[in-house]
Amino acid sequence: MRLYFIRHGDPDYQHDSLTERGKMQAQKLAAHIHELKLDEIYSSPHGRAVQTATYSAEKLGLEVKILPWLKEVLWGDFSGDAYSTESPWSINGRFLASRHAYPEGESWKTDEAVKNDRIVGDVEEKCAKLDEWLESRGFEHCGQLYKVKAPLDAASGAKQKNIAFFCHGGVSTALTGHLLNIPFWQMVSHFIFDVTSITCVEISECASAEETGAHFASAQLICYNDTHHLQN
Repeated sequence: MRLYFIRHGDPDYQHDSLTERGKMQAQKLAAHIHELKLDEIYSSPHGRAVQTATYSAEKLGLEVKILPWLKEVLWGDFSGDAYSTESPWSINGRFLASRHAYPEGESWKTDEAVKNDRIVGDVEEKCAKLDEWLESRGFEHCGQLYKVKAPLDAASGAKQKNIAFFCHGGVSTALTGHLLNIPFWQMVSHFIFDVTSITCVEISECASAEETGAHFASAQLICYNDTHHLQN
């Protein structure tokens, strides 16, 4: 199974839609979307993501299905509205400027600058929702791998689907990191997701346990932040 995380086009955040530039970017993406050989398209409920997805879906004759947990990640302390305080990317800038380092592993969740922020619970919830969705597709999260409910080889008749998630930079950061076992704050520090960029993670069988007959799959990064469609 290949999962394509596709960020929306240039946004008009005030109206949760695309700017004119964003519409042009989404159209350029749609002109190349056939290259991915998509079987299904899912989108965040945010207008800017749905709008981006619709251009590609119309090209392919596919339905855009909404997954609520693909919404952009929430941040901000609980004293005010979401997004009322610094984003993780702004906080990370302060970490690097003052500490010359960022929190290692999962320690970001208990760091004094982050532990009371909405981002902690929201990232955990979104990753759990992704695992639930994958389990419904036959992949049960098991440590660093996924237990396969049915063998993925050709003899099993299982179809290797290509599925697109049209969403946002923050949620793409969280979910791709979760699949690849890269801590969220490390993703924040080292990975960016440009507008209409395509990032692909493939989940494929990697091992089997002879004593139980269980099959396991791992996630591999196939492409990252691909924006070649914008170069024409």
